[in-house]
Amino acid sequence: MKVPKQISAAGDRTAVRQQISATVLFADICGSTRLFEKYGNLQARQIESRVLELLKAKTAEFDGKVVKTIGDEIMSRFADAARALQAACEMHSTIKDDAYLLEFDIAVRIGLQHGPVLVEQSDLFGDAVNVAARMVALAKADQIITTRETVRQLPDNLELMTRSLGWSRVRGKLDELEIVEVIWQEPSSLTQLVSIEQQDEVRSLLFARLILEYHNKTYEVMPDSHIFTIGRGDRNHLVVDQDRVSRTHADIEFRQGKFILVDGSTNGTYVLLNNGSRFFVQREEFTLHDRGIICLGKAVTANDPDLIRYECVQP
Repeated sequence: MKVPKQISAAGDRTAVRQQISATVLFADICGSTRLFEKYGNLQARQIESRVLELLKAKTAEFDGKVVKTIGDEIMSRFADAARALQAACEMHSTIKDDAYLLEFDIAVRIGLQHGPVLVEQSDLFGDAVNVAARMVALAKADQIITTRETVRQLPDNLELMTRSLGWSRVRGKLDELEIVEVIWQEPSSLTQLVSIEQQDEVRSLLFARLILEYHNKTYEVMPDSHIFTIGRGDRNHLVVDQDRVSRTHADIEFRQGKFILVDGSTNGTYVLLNNGSRFFVQREEFTLHDRGIICLGKAVTANDPDLIRYECVQP
């Protein structure tokens, strides 16, 4: 009996899937848009190409594999966290020391995470990929950010190169993760951190809960809550059934003692603070302060029945 081609093709795809334990690393060039504005398309592209070339070379040097290049970012995988961390440190150092790049003041940010991943057709999928992507988003220029979970995979001498930045809620994770910075620079260039006890004390002085009011209904978001979702879809915690509202429009997360509005919508989110300041948030984050109004997909107007009123309540 002849096997249909589509079944055979599906079987081929399944055959190349492999679940392994690996460290996923994202390295992203900071301010690439500024490069194109300042130096023009040709030179900016040459700068980007040089940076990506160095990042790929360091990946290979530490036995890693470049999975793919996404614009001004590379995604790599390593067999273990130690090699990935060493590669990350060398990436930063090499870019800072490269003769061609010196005059352009180039910086990258790096995020990494160790865990099980699914290798499929030369691409990677899984929780470790998602967390690593979140870590690079949290990183600032010249930083390497990971989690305590990854640090536990390191030998003692490399674990000493890390410091905790506190706890943060990460999209897709039920519990907060301890965020850790890898120290690759000289100690004199680092900002001194307060102790964990001091961090906890500071957090206790910050907002303890968030109150939302919509259509005469009150929603309370606590620091230990899961991510609070807002959108048109009926699975959201707060449903706003309007045409300009995306199915999954925005999330509210609690991080480092603050409530963060994370917009992921098509039309954006408008925020009006109690002091009259107005903000437009689209595909980015905004820290909610004191009290104000949130409006999805359109500017705040006085008589709009779909305004979401919020208040950050202190303990």
